[in-house]
Amino acid sequence: MAASSSLLAAGDSAHRRQWRYTWETLAHLPLLRLYLSHPALSAAAPSGLRADLRLEADLLLLSFSLASDPVSLRVPVPRVLVDPSAPPECRAAGDHLEVRLTLVLPVDHPVVAAAFPGAGPPAPLSLRDDLKSLSSGDVHLYCKTCSARLTKQPLRDVVEMPSLNWEDVADNWFGGCCTSFGGASEKLISHYINAYGRLQRTTLLDATSIIIEKDYLETDIVSRVDTSVPSVDFVALEEAMFNVTLESDHTAEKIKLNNSEEEVCHEKKIGSNHLQPPVLLEEGPCIDNTEKNGGTPWTDQCGTIQLNNGGDVNSEKSTSDCFIENMEQTSQEADSNLVDPCSCCGDNGDSGKAGLENQRDYKLTKSISLGSSFIVKEPNLVKDVNWVELLCSHCSSSLGSYPSQYSDAPSDGRVRLFKCYTSSDLPVGGPHDVFRGHTLEKLFVNLLLEIAEDEISFRTIVRDLKTKRPMLQIVLLSSKAWMFSGYCYENEMDGSHVTAHLQPTVKLLYSNCSSASETDLRTVEEWSSKYRAEQLYMMAGQINELTECLSSAKDEFPLSCSSLEGMCLSSLER
Repeated sequence: MAASSSLLAAGDSAHRRQWRYTWETLAHLPLLRLYLSHPALSAAAPSGLRADLRLEADLLLLSFSLASDPVSLRVPVPRVLVDPSAPPECRAAGDHLEVRLTLVLPVDHPVVAAAFPGAGPPAPLSLRDDLKSLSSGDVHLYCKTCSARLTKQPLRDVVEMPSLNWEDVADNWFGGCCTSFGGASEKLISHYINAYGRLQRTTLLDATSIIIEKDYLETDIVSRVDTSVPSVDFVALEEAMFNVTLESDHTAEKIKLNNSEEEVCHEKKIGSNHLQPPVLLEEGPCIDNTEKNGGTPWTDQCGTIQLNNGGDVNSEKSTSDCFIENMEQTSQEADSNLVDPCSCCGDNGDSGKAGLENQRDYKLTKSISLGSSFIVKEPNLVKDVNWVELLCSHCSSSLGSYPSQYSDAPSDGRVRLFKCYTSSDLPVGGPHDVFRGHTLEKLFVNLLLEIAEDEISFRTIVRDLKTKRPMLQIVLLSSKAWMFSGYCYENEMDGSHVTAHLQPTVKLLYSNCSSASETDLRTVEEWSSKYRAEQLYMMAGQINELTECLSSAKDEFPLSCSSLEGMCLSSLER
């Protein structure tokens, strides 16, 4: 009797095959769809397929025969408003089984959340909530992988990163009234950035990163950042360019760099060649000291150094250098640039002159113009800036990045810590960790949806930020999908089962181009040009992690449903 019982148990375990199930619903369809897959379905077609919905137990019972063997499956049903009067529709579809349930209301309807409290998805990521939480008290930052503390002192003065599109915002806000005078929006932005520049030790926060001065970091991490001596002293170069002296005569005007014996001459003749000074940064208001002779230099948003004593230096961008030209502006023209940007509406220019301070934090201004390297749009690419990956000194996992020029040191004195790799409290992922819900795929999806909404672009090329090579080809199919995936066993008689919670996702097609041949890359470039795909740039480490997320989620769908037009069907959490 004991021997027969053991044989029966062995037979039961042999028949308890694991099945993959995936629930899916889309915002525009009142259907809840179930996919069930197992390799055995490719060898034999099921027969006698029946479905029994038991809403009181949140279960769907399926029974069928497979190769003459009876099979029963217990699949947990998500807590949504299923129409009990509509019978389940089930069918065999080659390598998978499909069941459809009719919904009374969409899953994101407020009535559904009220009917099933606690069963709803987590709150969406909010920059405003992050800013409020980080500003409420002293906050340290920690590595999300090993829990090592990253900051040696608490963060203070956390402010939101100004938009990189302030010119467009200002023009749209003021319209033709102020912008008709030309450059009014640039002067408004200059005031705005100047206000940020007066904040010492300011921490900037955007949707994906927290941008801090490197002095906030623990010593062992700072030592990794300052690993080499720059071939060109960046800080000294800044100070030298801010302390220029203008001397004019009948034939040429000379610029003397502070603490330097070099002189750069610019011939006034039309068509004369431009001489190259030491390399300048490309953009951003920059002022450090006033001139000894009383002149007050400053820069406008076009990168032009204005001097009250009768000159200006226009910086013309090239691939790696900026040129000095057009040194003929009069003091009256320079003073006119200091007028209040809204003087056209009736105010005098005195308030504008008083508002523009001579002292500006240039590095902070440069941080605003550089933004974060988590995702860089094509218009925001900055030439001659190399983004360096920042690693944890304890576990060597990725923490973020920083921009460098001429050396491995941060060119603006700041590092970008990505929220998906950073925690604001211990334990990591605990209730007081502001970044507990910030994963790489959620950060990517949020920006992807912003682009789809603003640019009406559903096709995207993700490129390597360093090599500019296409790495991922993405087509957004549905921005409002909900999914849940798990496993169940055949002939399982145990009454317990997991609870199925639908998670908000986006449904998309993707293609991995990282190892594509030159011929395939040309095809991708033609596809990108034909459909005007959005160009996004990311660092290689983040692209590899994103590719792994896409590849893992691809397995949630049956093989016959996982490809379309040569691309793979997948999903990402939002």
